[in-house]
Amino acid sequence: MGEDHEDKSSATVAAEGLPTDLTPNSRRNTIRRIAFRITLVVAVLGFSTWVLFNVFDDLNWNEVRRSIAELSDAEALSLIFGWMVWVVTQGALTASLVDKLAVRRGVLASLGPTAISSLIPGPSDLPIRFRMYQSWGVSSSEATTAVVGSGVFSIGANLILPSIAGVLIVLADVPLSGFFSVIVTASVALAIIVAAAGFTLGSQQRTLTVGRWLDRPTRTATSKLRKTLPDDNLGVFFVKKRAEAADQLSGKWLKCSLATIATTAAKCSLLVLTLRFVGIPEDNLSWLAVAAAYGLVAGMTAIPITPGSAGVAELGFVGLLTAAADGDWVNQITAGVLLYRLMTWLLLIPVGMGALGVWRYGVRAAERRSAATNAV
Repeated sequence: MGEDHEDKSSATVAAEGLPTDLTPNSRRNTIRRIAFRITLVVAVLGFSTWVLFNVFDDLNWNEVRRSIAELSDAEALSLIFGWMVWVVTQGALTASLVDKLAVRRGVLASLGPTAISSLIPGPSDLPIRFRMYQSWGVSSSEATTAVVGSGVFSIGANLILPSIAGVLIVLADVPLSGFFSVIVTASVALAIIVAAAGFTLGSQQRTLTVGRWLDRPTRTATSKLRKTLPDDNLGVFFVKKRAEAADQLSGKWLKCSLATIATTAAKCSLLVLTLRFVGIPEDNLSWLAVAAAYGLVAGMTAIPITPGSAGVAELGFVGLLTAAADGDWVNQITAGVLLYRLMTWLLLIPVGMGALGVWRYGVRAAERRSAATNAV
């Protein structure tokens, strides 16, 4: 029993992504990593600002601030309502991955971990989400599937959106020049890769064949990087994981797909609202062009380099939307993008930390009730 307890404790620490050796040296390394990430965000944001002001001669910070300050109370309330709709749809997506999980818990499991990933790039939110699921009585296997599934649906949607953006660009008759043409070309290449991956995973035999073909070069590359791979041939390993995912996500695909579509539509609509409220009319920047830019930036930031894709998203949105508007309205576009990023990145940090506090309070309350029951 003692050994089992120690194993479980180690597993929990590993799942939380926390260091098992809390020595002064490890604390110093943690502080260095945090300082490096903060420095990286500041540097990328500074570089993005420098690029924008050098590329767009008409960009004026006073005009940007004026566009934001002139929002009416009704427009501000509409943005808050749109943000809340997006948060709820995101919570519904998170809840759809777990049987009988309430949407309110899905919202907590979305907001809390997102606050972490908004500060720390990479899959930093996954250990927290896993722990939240387990605290609500979800089994380890289902929690693992839900955590992996959330990443699959999120990244998958971001990789598919660029190909949809290509269709929207044609429908909106967006001029393909300069920055836009480069991004579109990269997005087409990304869409081809995604389509090839989907075609491969659609068949067990194709998955096995491609995995076997990739096994030797992948092992050669990972050995040079001092990384290890499963003992099984990659073809066999991929087939096993494909079967496990299909079995554990059985009956959830439609529900998760619909929730993903709703989340994407709500978030894109929020971008359209911010641009309209700062004064950009439909005639100069159609919602199809905005949706196209949204899809392209989603592909650019599918794998975030900085926390919350700071700097990268702002540069992509302003560059693409201004190109779609024939170089006009750059100040209003910048104002709309800043509002949008405020709500979909910076605001999530304090709100998400509050969600983590609510979750921890609920866990402690449940522990106290359990202890009182056992005492009786």
